[in-house]
Amino acid sequence: MFDFRVKTKVTFSFSKLNRKLATLLPQTMQRANVDIANKWRENIKSGDFTPLKPATMKRRKYKNYNNFYPRTKPRNTTKPLIATGNLLKSIKTTDKGISFNHYGDWHVKGMIRPRRNWQTLKGLGKGAERLLSDKNVAKLKEEIRKGFRLAGRGKNIRDIRL
Repeated sequence: MFDFRVKTKVTFSFSKLNRKLATLLPQTMQRANVDIANKWRENIKSGDFTPLKPATMKRRKYKNYNNFYPRTKPRNTTKPLIATGNLLKSIKTTDKGISFNHYGDWHVKGMIRPRRNWQTLKGLGKGAERLLSDKNVAKLKEEIRKGFRLAGRGKNIRDIRL
């Protein structure tokens, strides 16, 4: 018969990528949480909600306006969700996800009227809603590419005989 040989250069490693994913995925989730928390803060600051009623603006001028923070005088009397700024300051990323003051959830669910959903995620990425910003998607792709690549870049030559 005849002797047929094929030499190939292997420049990638699935096992290296698998090891890298164990640390890459939690880091990506943490970056996603930071993106989401920043977007929530931005949503509250932008104030694209139903405007406050004149009676609410009048009440906000007094120290005991907020039952949760009776000694804190409101800093902002005209923008929704930013009376004392405590909700805005309470949005933090943790190991388990994102935490914020419990009354922030009341605004989203409509327990406090009118309903003000400050947890929307529109605008993080191109087109549809995304959890990761474009910058962090690019970083994830780069890390996957690095994890997939072998250090030798072609030094691992496989010799196949048929």
